[in-house]
Amino acid sequence: MAARARAVSRLGSLTAGRVEPQADPTPSRASSLPVDRRRKHPKLRLVGVETGSVVKPAITPQQHDPITDTADPRWVLAVRTAEQLEGTILRPEKREHLLKLGKVFGLTPFDANLVIAIVQDQARRGHAPAYCPTAGEPQLRMVPPPRRRPWSLRRWLTLGACIATFTAAELAVLAWYFGG
Repeated sequence: MAARARAVSRLGSLTAGRVEPQADPTPSRASSLPVDRRRKHPKLRLVGVETGSVVKPAITPQQHDPITDTADPRWVLAVRTAEQLEGTILRPEKREHLLKLGKVFGLTPFDANLVIAIVQDQARRGHAPAYCPTAGEPQLRMVPPPRRRPWSLRRWLTLGACIATFTAAELAVLAWYFGG
């Protein structure tokens, strides 16, 4: 009995500083909340825009470079994907191979997956696998082409070292052949 009395007195000291909700003549869900949560907040407004003007988002997707070359990485990956399709199904090991191919072409994993999904979608819509890249060409244009990176100093040095090695080997073979 004494333990219960201590618990009640402790509970009373904890709740002594709290604000109890006040009765509201109109019953609603908000009336059961504490007073400070029912406070009205000022309406937010967009700064820098004239009053009454409406800001609409762009609804047209960004179109990247058109696919005019058969060596475009987006097109090559789409054609390879169409070749790997079995009806509308693409086996996981073939998908992994296509993702590696997309990485070699310079596509991000997201963009490579997007190209694969576009081709699969065209197959699910009833197009023959060989026609899927052509049917999905408008969607393929929405995939950004890979960026062309300039050669780094490391690549130039590696190329120079390879050329120097082959030239030295060729000179050694010529010197041996002519007996010098």
